[in-house]
Amino acid sequence: MIDIKDLDYHHQHCDDPTWAETYFLIFSCPEAAISGNAYILSRPNVGVTLGSVYVHQGICHNTWEADYSDAPMHLPTPEKFSDFTLDNGLSLMGSNNARDYHLRYDGRDGLCKFDLNFKGVMDPFDALDPQHNPMLKSFDSLEDATGADGWTGGHYDLVGHVTGELELYGKKYKIDCYDGLDRSWGPRLEWNGSPVSWIHMGFGDDLAFHLVMTLKMTPKSYESNELRFGYVTVDGETSGVVAAEVTGQNSGMLGTYREVKIRDAKGREWSMFGTAIAAAPWHTAYGSFISFQTLYRWTMGDRTAYSHTTEVIGQTTLGKHFSRLGKGYDK
Repeated sequence: MIDIKDLDYHHQHCDDPTWAETYFLIFSCPEAAISGNAYILSRPNVGVTLGSVYVHQGICHNTWEADYSDAPMHLPTPEKFSDFTLDNGLSLMGSNNARDYHLRYDGRDGLCKFDLNFKGVMDPFDALDPQHNPMLKSFDSLEDATGADGWTGGHYDLVGHVTGELELYGKKYKIDCYDGLDRSWGPRLEWNGSPVSWIHMGFGDDLAFHLVMTLKMTPKSYESNELRFGYVTVDGETSGVVAAEVTGQNSGMLGTYREVKIRDAKGREWSMFGTAIAAAPWHTAYGSFISFQTLYRWTMGDRTAYSHTTEVIGQTTLGKHFSRLGKGYDK
């Protein structure tokens, strides 16, 4: 069960220098095909924090096409992790039993700023709680169950209504979207972990979905493979996902089309389709990983949503499949 205490640090029982605590919020202005995120990773046992802001418009196959990136890696660790401002101008305050968040950013170069309110449409989903996550019993270890080493200490996720304003290169954009926020803590090596996909479909206050899927590398790209966990929230009540299938198409490593089928623990089923309106590779947060981030326009019957997927793949995994020396290496 997640509560207000989980906004703050959890490292007190552990002096491991790899211990990390994170927040990740993703947001968009669909009308302008703008996608953005804010990512914070703090290592309280080392005393350093990463505060990353990344914004791009449309489809960007190369990192230099993104509109804005600010990701200093060795900022001083804030005393509290529930309410702080980092030296690069990124601020976060959590409230309402970890349902609601206020994020602000005022870049030192004056090119980018935002003021965003995330209001959860649900209570946080605890991926390590068997009452929330029916998939836990299907795996032998927490790392297998979550699909990531950095989530084994704790991990929660929720969909919220994100409102506010983004200013980029002097132009202001209204932010009004439904998308995901997550928070994790535990040892995190920042090394070539198993590829995973982090998927949200937020249709409104009454209906939202989340999936974490493993990825299987293919000769030219990747494809979704196995469900790790997920949830459905309907009118504020959340149910764990027990089966999911994700298929689609990619342009290189960027997702361009997705078809998603979901069944929850109550036996309800949904199908939806997503078409990319913005996408970019994002790897300012970790040198060892690239996140291939896509903003999709989702349709399901007469309903439409705009929210994100992020495929997280280790640089060395990519090298083993696609580099000159690593291509075809199968050990």
